[in-house]
Amino acid sequence: MARGENQQGQCKTRTARDVEKIKQKLVLTGKDIKTIGEEAELLVGGKNYNTAIISTIEDIRAPQFRAISSLAFHKLLDETRVNAATIRSVVDKEYDTIDWNDDEINKDPEYLKKFVRDTARKVRKVIVGEGTQIRLRTFINNVVEGFATSPEGIDQLRKRSVLVQVAILSVDLPEDVQEAVRQAYQEICKEAGQENVPVAVRSSAAGEDSRKKAFAGLQDTYLNIVGEDAVVEAYHWDCASAYNLRSMTYRREAILDAVARAESTGDDSIAIQAKKEWAIENTSLSVCIMRMINPVISGTAFSADTATGCRGTDRKDLVSIDASYGLGEAVVSGMVTPDKFYVFQRDDGQEVVIRYMGYKAKKIVYDDSGEGTKVVDLPDEEACRWSLSLAQAEMVAKGVRAISRAYGGMIMDTEFCIDSSDRLWFVQARPETRWNEELEKHPHTIFMRRMEVEPKALESAEVIVEGNGASRGAGQGVVRFLRSALELNKIGKGDVLAAERTDPDMVPGMRIASAIIADAGGDTSHAAITSRELGIPAVIGVKRLEILRNLDGEEVTVDGSRGKVYRGLIPLIEVGGEIDVSKLPATRTKVGLILADVGQALFLSRLREVPDFEVGLLRAEFMLGNIGVHPMALEAYDNGTLQVLVEKKLKEMENDLTKIIKDQLADGAVTLDLKLRQYVGIVTGLADRVKELTEQEGARGTDEVLALHRKLRELDHKWDEHLELATKRLDTLKTSTDLHEHIAIIMGYSDELLQHNDATANFSETQARRQEIESRIKEIAERIKDNPFVQNVMEKIRSLRADVAKKVSLEQEMEDVRSLPQKIAEILHLKGYRSGKELYVQTLAQGLALFAMAFYGKPIIYRTTDYKTNEYRNLLGGLLFEDYEDNPMLGYRGVARDVHDWELEAFKLARGAFGGKNLQLMLPFVRTLEQARSMKRYLANVHKLRSGEDGLKLILMSEIPSNAILAKEFIKEFDGFSIGSNDMTQLVLGTDRDNARLRHIYDEEDPAVVWAILVTIFTGQKFGKKVGFCGQGVSNSKIIRGLVCIAGIVSASVVPDTYAQTKYDIAATEKENVKPKELGAWLKKQHLDRLHNIMRENGYGHILKKHSTASDLMDWYEGELARLHEQLHSNLGSSKEHFYRQELESFRSLFHKPVIYANWDWNSTVVDALHQAGFSSFEEQEKAMEEQAKKVW
Repeated sequence: MARGENQQGQCKTRTARDVEKIKQKLVLTGKDIKTIGEEAELLVGGKNYNTAIISTIEDIRAPQFRAISSLAFHKLLDETRVNAATIRSVVDKEYDTIDWNDDEINKDPEYLKKFVRDTARKVRKVIVGEGTQIRLRTFINNVVEGFATSPEGIDQLRKRSVLVQVAILSVDLPEDVQEAVRQAYQEICKEAGQENVPVAVRSSAAGEDSRKKAFAGLQDTYLNIVGEDAVVEAYHWDCASAYNLRSMTYRREAILDAVARAESTGDDSIAIQAKKEWAIENTSLSVCIMRMINPVISGTAFSADTATGCRGTDRKDLVSIDASYGLGEAVVSGMVTPDKFYVFQRDDGQEVVIRYMGYKAKKIVYDDSGEGTKVVDLPDEEACRWSLSLAQAEMVAKGVRAISRAYGGMIMDTEFCIDSSDRLWFVQARPETRWNEELEKHPHTIFMRRMEVEPKALESAEVIVEGNGASRGAGQGVVRFLRSALELNKIGKGDVLAAERTDPDMVPGMRIASAIIADAGGDTSHAAITSRELGIPAVIGVKRLEILRNLDGEEVTVDGSRGKVYRGLIPLIEVGGEIDVSKLPATRTKVGLILADVGQALFLSRLREVPDFEVGLLRAEFMLGNIGVHPMALEAYDNGTLQVLVEKKLKEMENDLTKIIKDQLADGAVTLDLKLRQYVGIVTGLADRVKELTEQEGARGTDEVLALHRKLRELDHKWDEHLELATKRLDTLKTSTDLHEHIAIIMGYSDELLQHNDATANFSETQARRQEIESRIKEIAERIKDNPFVQNVMEKIRSLRADVAKKVSLEQEMEDVRSLPQKIAEILHLKGYRSGKELYVQTLAQGLALFAMAFYGKPIIYRTTDYKTNEYRNLLGGLLFEDYEDNPMLGYRGVARDVHDWELEAFKLARGAFGGKNLQLMLPFVRTLEQARSMKRYLANVHKLRSGEDGLKLILMSEIPSNAILAKEFIKEFDGFSIGSNDMTQLVLGTDRDNARLRHIYDEEDPAVVWAILVTIFTGQKFGKKVGFCGQGVSNSKIIRGLVCIAGIVSASVVPDTYAQTKYDIAATEKENVKPKELGAWLKKQHLDRLHNIMRENGYGHILKKHSTASDLMDWYEGELARLHEQLHSNLGSSKEHFYRQELESFRSLFHKPVIYANWDWNSTVVDALHQAGFSSFEEQEKAMEEQAKKVW
């Protein structure tokens, strides 16, 4: 025993000695790093540590690499010396000669690096002489002292950074460091079996790509470095980059943030620890030298959704991928908008791939010289081609999951590439910072508090540009467009930072910005990752660079949740809060969500941990809005009839415009002087003939003169005749741009042409005459078309039409119609689809699939499209197919339109190939039983969507009075009801909820609405089927909440921001344990209590001392009304009439409903609804409710 323990002790001692020996090496292998363990992160940095781990994972292919220890960096700082005075002198001279605001300088992102290297070379050439030399580290510390708390501007801070970098590059690397770098390169070449292997030289700073800090991209990376000397030089450059401005500022801001937290919390240790951890004087750097793969495709892949942290199904199988051509730097830097892929698994293990096309107009490849890289422009057809095949996307996803498992299931951020042999390489992997930290500290908490655009303000908001919402929330301010990080001094706190793309140098500005806009980039670009880490709203990939540049100095609102930028400062509201899923109370009534936005669904996916959770209403409109084109326009595009429809519509619009202009001409609103006599003379040719006669010479005799005058009079008479013809149709001449029509009018052919259109006329004769007339018109048109006067007339008419069209808002509509085929073609091309049908079906099906994945295992009730006519009309192409309706709420909507076949195909695709078995189908605005039965048969017989098959449920949106009145008949056709309280309320009361003048009538608590709601709930219980409630009444009104809960509704769904509070409120309501037979009394008490509160709050509390019962208060109310009426009557026509009328209206609006509701016989309403549903007693209803509650919905 003792011998065994002694041997174990000796073994541990040897292992410890071996580890210490490895730690002293300047060059470490992956095996060395794994031997050291997690402690190696401090020595070789996160990038090297992570590379070592992935290189040992089974079935993961990683390139050969070596880590240059941070010991080498410290040798450089401690074993070399510099002449401080020389460096300061040269830098001062060179720095001050540069205009850092110069356009050309700001266009070059590499300018500062080149400036530093050039300046360092000049320092090397200076004859130092006897000047005093000090250690490089001492010089650096002198320069950076006080940097963390310095009030200096960006120019001064940049100069400090330049001083340090120049100092580092002005000395030679210690010989043993040079030798170590050469050795590392030689070993990589040997392992690759090649000479002069191209490598990447990357920083791997302490903390960079670690489990707690991303710290990514702050130091430099050099690609396609070939040869020992070039690698040594690149290593030297990397060492200098440890003190570049972005790295130093990052450390500075980390300290300042910690100091602010320490001051706000009173905990000094926070600041002390931060100053120790982030002190610039303690900067340390190791370097990763890695063999470069020559990729065809590269990208980044996360084992979660980057924007929301969603892990996919319960299997945590979601992988989100951004991919493009060439080297991955194009994706990471945001140079391109990459293709987006979501990959997750169905229950049978098959992979599901959801994909969205990016725009990959450039790629980074190896330079032809053999060193470095270059940017290559791509043709448009390649830019809009999928970068990854479905099989390749699945391959990447499987690799990312393997890496995640190796890290204990952490969310991983990886970089990959695929070479020309279709081999997948993982070149980097690191634990993602934000979501890993949040899920570790708060595994059950969803943080929702943020600023969002006020929903009502969206109705009138002007969208300037759209892109990807990379970071949720809204921010606003003045746009500051940065051409490069050299312009960071333009950014002030609260400004909106805009750029073609952001890079790590811009982080100091991003930290103080209110929002970010980037022209290029995807969800894993620098702009996206950094904005999420900083919690700043961001819209990226807008692809409108000129517009973005022109926004500089303009006020905008950035909506990161919707991916839009609006002109001006739109009202913002604070929304959300914190939802601790583990603390939500259990309720008998299921509480679900009303959703429309896929991003919001992914963000809230942890709500599926709540046992009774569901999505009670999933709206289609938001997903279809992302398509943006009317489905019938897409159909017409596919079948080749769109251009015909466009021309027909344009003709109608031209006719409408003509009528408007004629009316305005008649009213004198517009004028147009044609100089009609001259115009008629040119068209008829009479002007030329008269001119010829008057210019004739040689007329000597009286008879000849008389004959000439006679001819002129005849011509003048003809001229008058044609002028009269033109005058009769002058309004047409002034509005038509058709020269042939002008000729027909002036020459008198118009009436004859109309006669020849008569179907009763002799066909052969009329056809011949018509051809003769048309030939003559064509001949005249050919003669006069180039006449300057005629051209001027036509231009005047065109200008008049354009001016009127603009004033009456027809110009833009006509242009929208005219350009429709081209716009649809562009949309299909940019989104990677071959037809309108594919665009529609895939967009909707993929959205539904992501919803189904986010709430895996929980019911999602998808309501088919319920666009109103005005909403359809606003879609691209809507003008061709939608008429104006005075009241779209009551118009052509719901199943009256029929559910579009493409929508049903998308639904089937989402449930089938995409694995969304938890999707159920709900039909909106079903007016009659005939509609219900007809649509049900259509679904079953044409699309094979039958209730009960493959777990499918068909639900009716009960939102029309007929649905409640005939509930017992409607329920037979469906698996349940979902009460749409908004439409039900406005239709029961015959009001319009969008009309401000009628808003006071709209009231979900009205007895008629309550009756309709109760009938629906009780009918579901009678037939043993599910009834849900969709509307804010459950969250806003205690009375509606109590009504549905006490009556025994199965579920109630609300918008996300009110979900948690509604859950608590329903639990409190259920705790009262009120029985359905007591519901009438409960309602009466609630209304009486509310009436008492209204009286106290409005100065009528003293009345309650004498009148406290409902009937007493009704008597008081009627008495007060009588008094106010009498006062108004006595002052009719007097100066006080307005005052007394306002008094009456104010009193009535305050008390009318509360008094009536407090006196209402609510028990009769409840009983009547009970009987309407088919129950004879409350006992029967309660038994049915108990049976209903036993079912699993």
